[in-house]
Parts: sequence; structure tokens; C-alpha cells
Amino acid sequence: MADFTSKFAYRYRKGLAATSVGVRQTATTADASVPTVTSGSGAPSAAEPNGSIYLRTDASNADTSIYSRIGGSWVAIDGAA
Repeated sequence: MADFTSKFAYRYRKGLAATSVGVRQTATTADASVPTVTSGSGAPSAAEPNGSIYLRTDASNADTSIYSRIGGSWVAIDGAA
């Protein structure tokens, strides 16, 4: 099964034209409350819903490469081992 999954993921991996992808719990969840997965350069500043993830493309270390929206603020996730 793992072999099929990796081949499928490689074959159908495509870049997204959008800069953000929403993650809904149900088909009827309102767009304004849907957490997003976004990437870009610089620290995040957009007012996204709590639970959103931001992947920083110009991060210089593991401590500033991934952010999560928690309590209305962007918080860097400590990636240092």
C-alpha cells in the first residue's frame, strides 16, 4: 500500500495556483471560519481563522519556518530539535 501511495502522490503532485488552501470540517462550514494553509515570504500578517498554518518560504532557521494562528495571533512553531 505504501508503494502505491508514494507513486500516486508523485504522479499527481501539482503546484497550486492559489496561495491558500482551506480545510473544512464539513461541506457546509462557512469560508470565514475555515483554517487555511498558506505559504509566502516574510512573517505572516493576514487575519486568518485560528488553526491556520503558514509556511514561510524565506525562513533562515527552523524556528521561523512554520507559524500557526492561535488565539487571533500568529505564533512561530519551534522547529529546533
